Amino acid sequence: MKKLIFAAMVAIAGWFNAQAQGMPAPEKYNDYLEQVAQLEEKRAEFLMTATMETLAKDPKAYRQMMELAERRFSDAADPIHNETLYMAVLKHASEKFVLSAAEKEKQRLLYEGAKKNMIGSVAIDFDYVTPNDKNVHHLKDLKANNILVYFNNPDCESCEAVKERLASNELINQLVNDKKLIVLAIYPYDDQKLWKKAKYPKMMINGWNQSRNIENNELYDLPTLPCFYLLDNNFKVLMKNEGSLNKVEAMLKNLTTAQEVGPASEKHGLEPSRPAIQPEKPRPATIPAPADDPNTIRSEELLNYVLQDQGQALYESLSDKVKSQAKPEIFNGSLAQIESKMGKYQSHESWVIQEIQGMKAYTSMMSFEKGQLGLVVVYDEDGKVMGINLVPAKALKK
Repeated sequence: MKKLIFAAMVAIAGWFNAQAQGMPAPEKYNDYLEQVAQLEEKRAEFLMTATMETLAKDPKAYRQMMELAERRFSDAADPIHNETLYMAVLKHASEKFVLSAAEKEKQRLLYEGAKKNMIGSVAIDFDYVTPNDKNVHHLKDLKANNILVYFNNPDCESCEAVKERLASNELINQLVNDKKLIVLAIYPYDDQKLWKKAKYPKMMINGWNQSRNIENNELYDLPTLPCFYLLDNNFKVLMKNEGSLNKVEAMLKNLTTAQEVGPASEKHGLEPSRPAIQPEKPRPATIPAPADDPNTIRSEELLNYVLQDQGQALYESLSDKVKSQAKPEIFNGSLAQIESKMGKYQSHESWVIQEIQGMKAYTSMMSFEKGQLGLVVVYDEDGKVMGINLVPAKALKK
């Protein structure tokens, strides 16, 4: 990114309230939700709750937003599907006295269902049988770095299409072959003949929840099929109710690949940094950065400005000194410059704290199609943003 070293002073305390108070007209709710869904999750959740609170004075507008938010956030096939934001809406609707008693109870039941197998929790165990084995198996008998549970119905065209894509996906097949991933296809309903008649690729375990406890006991929230749950080796939920195989693949790449880029920043079209900050030689000790830490939130916001190509917003966050030496136009298209060398941006890892030349730095690894780059945001003792820069991935490795 061209000269992406700058001093910044980010003030976000009043941003949430400003957004919530400036609610769009009902016909623009859809666009509004799409904008909220692009924000960092904790901030988006806060904003969604503030939005519902603001609309609570107008029951008609409240219902409009609630119904649209539930439809878009709960549908695994929707591009802005987001369980956290869906739960924020359900929680508010089930606790506040805006809806009728019957409506409120419905939202409460939906909220209780959505809380099951939340991201970060341990997935609920269930049993299954396979076509050629009468023994009863359990989810928690499986051993692998990751387990991809594919809830499906053989009578569903979308499920069959996704099944074919799974069978031909190079990354997933390689991980299965290397015994780093198990794909468990589960049919949760009661038509045994339909299940036995269906064909499943050899790279996945074909299972039927014969006891029907998934459906009857509502062990898993399955609003639509197909949907994926991605678990780690301790059965912790990493991804829930996801309908996009592309998103599943991106997370698997982030979890399993550690491809490094070359040592020189010029190799990726990055200009060398001017300040006397040298993130290429960080101290090895790292500490996980708390998600609610102000510097973590600031770092996430700066990164989001880059990812969303918000050059003007990025410019407005700079200190007066840097503003006097820069124009907003130089920040536009900064991500495109990196993607032209590294391929499309995939994801970034959690923030960790490092000490660089006596200053606190918040760092995160950014994954692209062709490799990774490290992102460094440096703060002084007072918490002021001193600079942000991209560095070769190995500069942030111990």
